[in-house]
Amino acid sequence: MGEINTILITGASKGLGKYLVEYYLGKDISVIGCSRNRSNISHDKYKHYCLDITDERLVKNMFRNIRKSIGTVDVLLNNAGVNYAQMPLLIVPLKSAYNTFNVNVFGTFLMARGAIKLMMKNNFGRIVNFGSMAVHHEVRGEAVYTASKAAINSLSRVLAKEVFGYGITCNVIAPSAIKTELIEAIDKIALENILKLNAVPVIGEMTDISRAIDWIISPESSTITGQIIYMGGV
Repeated sequence: MGEINTILITGASKGLGKYLVEYYLGKDISVIGCSRNRSNISHDKYKHYCLDITDERLVKNMFRNIRKSIGTVDVLLNNAGVNYAQMPLLIVPLKSAYNTFNVNVFGTFLMARGAIKLMMKNNFGRIVNFGSMAVHHEVRGEAVYTASKAAINSLSRVLAKEVFGYGITCNVIAPSAIKTELIEAIDKIALENILKLNAVPVIGEMTDISRAIDWIISPESSTITGQIIYMGGV
């Protein structure tokens, strides 16, 4: 009980998601990835689904396929995230705000709901959602994105209480800053000023994230749940 055999990762075609796919394949773990874009990873233990995680029909179809072909997933890494509203609130288009919440919050919700239904059968599972240091620092021009990540924190803490009886934990990893497309879009001087607020005032490495995930998803961490883990001393 509690052995990690299969990990499902969203936003798997690039950036942190792609790194995590390759990292866990390197540990000889079967990985399922999904993203809107195709993946260039070819491995006998990797299966990729091209889909939008906000499309309920496609998400349900994916989990139906996983149930038939594999049976379950042991770990869900809800890595996919966007920031379409990086600007002062007064000029944020409603569509940009909606799309940011749709991916960050409702996409996370749909993926977690689908994974839990499979995990419950084995009385074991690990859900790791991705937050942000933005919730802690409350940066100007990031109101919508910050609100979406704050929603993930609350969703995760309540969900942790709902699923613990099934041997499933749910935690949030909130990176400070790592080299991804989202970080590249931020003004460098503004980013430096934000990082100065952290105990570790530098851009982190993807290995920092994978080490934290390894700890959270280990069978020995069965009572670590409902936690928001800020990286970089935020």
